[in-house]
Amino acid sequence: MKFKILTLFPTMFDGFLSESIIKRAIENKKIDISIHNIRDYAVGKHNQVDDTPYGGGSGMLLMCEPIFNAVEDVKTKKSKVIMMSPDGEKLTQKKAYELSKESDLILICGHYEGFDERINSIVDEKISIGDYVLTGGELPAMVLIDSVSRLVDGVIKKESHINDSFNDNLLDYPQYTKPREFNGMKVPDVLLSGDHKKIDEWRMEEAIKKTKEKRPDLIEKEETKRKKIGEYTLIDDKSKKKLETININETFNFKPKNNIKKEELNSISKIVLVEPTFIETIAKKNINKKLNVLLSQISIVLNDETDDEAGEYVLGEIDRLENMILSNYQQYLGSDYIKLVRNKLKILREEIKYKQMMKIQTVEYKEKKGRSL
Repeated sequence: MKFKILTLFPTMFDGFLSESIIKRAIENKKIDISIHNIRDYAVGKHNQVDDTPYGGGSGMLLMCEPIFNAVEDVKTKKSKVIMMSPDGEKLTQKKAYELSKESDLILICGHYEGFDERINSIVDEKISIGDYVLTGGELPAMVLIDSVSRLVDGVIKKESHINDSFNDNLLDYPQYTKPREFNGMKVPDVLLSGDHKKIDEWRMEEAIKKTKEKRPDLIEKEETKRKKIGEYTLIDDKSKKKLETININETFNFKPKNNIKKEELNSISKIVLVEPTFIETIAKKNINKKLNVLLSQISIVLNDETDDEAGEYVLGEIDRLENMILSNYQQYLGSDYIKLVRNKLKILREEIKYKQMMKIQTVEYKEKKGRSL
């Protein structure tokens, strides 16, 4: 993915590009970031890029010509031109996911009092990082690049951002690592129990609790009805009005990736699947997604000789996936498919157990050898 930054202050990005995940992503060629000085595209011997506004007023405005020249120089057929501006759409996790699917982003960083209005004619989208004013668009551009880059395939492990805050309109649940107790503060017992169902339930409860306390605006004001035998309700997200009650026998809840727009229904973000073949497609997609996460986790376990707890964690994840398939999806999937997936899980389970057994035998051998000496 390419980011092309148009700015009057290129050196502001030096530290940002040379540290941490962004630096590694560039080195691994997962992203490409180029800096273009707007002043290089100015016309005239003084390289003027700004001037006073017509009609009077304080401050200076960025002129059309340098910006037009810069965009024309770096733009390709795949480019999306984004202006960092306080009157733009607010940057959210959902928007970051959308932008991560683009291949070429041009970010225009303003400065001084703003842009000549005519520059909007070459801009595809305007984005703001919050309801406040900064001296320029450089910091917002860094924020956007950071939030989008981590979602690009290969920059970080996919499972690292699946449970990020703001996914599903919830803040992230509390997390803990070693030691188990520090300054009298203990890790919650449920996280040490090994019961992954209870752990998932605790995490969901804590995420909801945290969101209600710190960001109640993220919690939907009106609860959408959950699965109820024989009766389902459509909710219009924008008007928050009950639109229709449908009586059906057997269904499956599904949250679409993008809101569905339809005539009298402003937008629907929660739908109920009735068609069996569609339910089967969604079920298989969910299973494959979780299998891919498991495979990446198992790869880490098989190549890590130091973490004794990771193997047990992954075994628990395998059991949890198998239980989910049998309890939630079995009625929608054919017996041959169920058998195939369970055989895959069996193989993965045996790989982990074999690794654990070999590690135990190695330790025992070293101990015996030590005593004989």
